[in-house]
Amino acid sequence: HPDQSKWYANSAVLLSWTTKGGDVQGYSYVINDKPVDVPDDISEGIRDKVSYTSLGSGIHYFHIKALRKGVWGGVTHFAINIDTVLPAEFSIDIIPRDKTTRVRPVIQFATTDTLSSIDHYELKIIPLFKSTDQDKEFLFIEALSPYIPGADLELGSYDVIARAYDKAGNFRE
Repeated sequence: HPDQSKWYANSAVLLSWTTKGGDVQGYSYVINDKPVDVPDDISEGIRDKVSYTSLGSGIHYFHIKALRKGVWGGVTHFAINIDTVLPAEFSIDIIPRDKTTRVRPVIQFATTDTLSSIDHYELKIIPLFKSTDQDKEFLFIEALSPYIPGADLELGSYDVIARAYDKAGNFRE
């Protein structure tokens, strides 16, 4: 979780720090949901790292201060953004309808993500019939909704798969 402006899907956090100069007699730190807080004046020791496991989804704040020559220094604050929750379930709509003779139907999809928000969508269209592309690997492409295929689709049946990715990298198909 090195960048406090990004979201991460990992709920285990390892924090480490360095201080300029020497003579550090101890550190006091706390992690909570307050953007600004002051740790107590009780030293946690002189180790320069701490780990937390299974932090819940949301924004957490790590607050730390150092003790030098018997005096506590200022507090440093660090945000930790965790999102382990998948985007909300969603459906795919084919316009004008699921069964159509259009060679370029409109494909619509949308969902939400309560924590980190939606980053992007990917789409894959797989023909379910024999064609000259039978051995071709059908890859996901990044797409916006509504999506209209760039080339005419042959008459036949298709599977359409959409993935919604949130900013932490979680996705739902």
